[in-house]
Amino acid sequence: MANEGGNEGAANEGANEGANEGGNEGAANEGAANEGAANEGAANEGILKNRYQGHRDSTYAMLMQLVATNRMSECLRTLERMASTHIGCWRDVRGFIRHFEAQYNPLIHAANAFELIQGCVRMTNAQLRKDCLHNNNGSLAAKWVPREPKCRGSTLLMWYYEALAADMFPGAPDAKRRYRKLISSLTPLTSTHSLAWFVKQAERVSERAHTERAQPHTDEINALWLTQLGTQLGTQLGTQLGTQLGVPVLSLAHSMGPGHNNCLHAGIGLALYLAAMSSCRQILTFSSHAEWHMLEGDFVAQAQQLLRAARSPTNGLNANLTAAMEAITCNEPLVVISDMEHDEPTQPMITTWNVSHNGRPATICGDRLKNI
Repeated sequence: MANEGGNEGAANEGANEGANEGGNEGAANEGAANEGAANEGAANEGILKNRYQGHRDSTYAMLMQLVATNRMSECLRTLERMASTHIGCWRDVRGFIRHFEAQYNPLIHAANAFELIQGCVRMTNAQLRKDCLHNNNGSLAAKWVPREPKCRGSTLLMWYYEALAADMFPGAPDAKRRYRKLISSLTPLTSTHSLAWFVKQAERVSERAHTERAQPHTDEINALWLTQLGTQLGTQLGTQLGTQLGVPVLSLAHSMGPGHNNCLHAGIGLALYLAAMSSCRQILTFSSHAEWHMLEGDFVAQAQQLLRAARSPTNGLNANLTAAMEAITCNEPLVVISDMEHDEPTQPMITTWNVSHNGRPATICGDRLKNI
């Protein structure tokens, strides 16, 4: 009987020891899982912060690093959060698909491509169903669904479009036709134009200045510009840059133009926007030298004025920011608008805005006002 009791006690002790070991192992596994989740969250926040600052191309490269390390599900979660919030937009979905196609051969990396397309179809159609349910097109998801004719040069975009239609209307022989009608009905008839768009329209007016259509088009562009100024974006700019937005200092260097960073139109648009919002009647431009421009007339006239300055034979190839700083005679805040291919400003009260996508750091990056 004593032996039996001793055996029973030993058995209980062994059971307790096993339970403790199992508990310790479970706690260790739980701790490792929590640590992994924390690391994943930190990495995703870094990607989202990068996109919020306007660095689209480098953000796609960071997402590709997740794909390369077999973390496609994490990549898709980050992309969906980016698209469905104000961090990015639904344009990023098709943008990343194009980036993936440029980096990976879809035939060689078929498994990754399949998972990417399926994930993008799921998030896009889920948003479209919400928009249909609430009779709301505010997400702009439909606007950035690639149209069929524009998919023909991209294997992955065509796959994406066909998968979207098949998922939304399963088994329907006319699924693509019905999907076209759906996204057309959900696409807003009017939307906020980019600043570069306005400047390009002003440029086209000057090209047909001697035609009968020039003046009506000028009036239309000026009216749209005044509407743009009346949006809430002005309030957002004031919050970001202070109640006094400051004097625009615009780079007209050769690197801003076509064939390089191609951000001249966006820079001119932003400079005119800041000038209008801060009631500033002059803009300082710089290349190899600095020059003040008194703004005259309406928006179209002002845009053409700066376009002529950019194409002037006296305009230099380099960006001499020092010359611009020496030309400043006031103590007002300054907003340097450029592609950041110049020396860092050393003076206080200066905000830098990189309107290109070259990834160079600045206070604000991106070619759209939403990037503030």
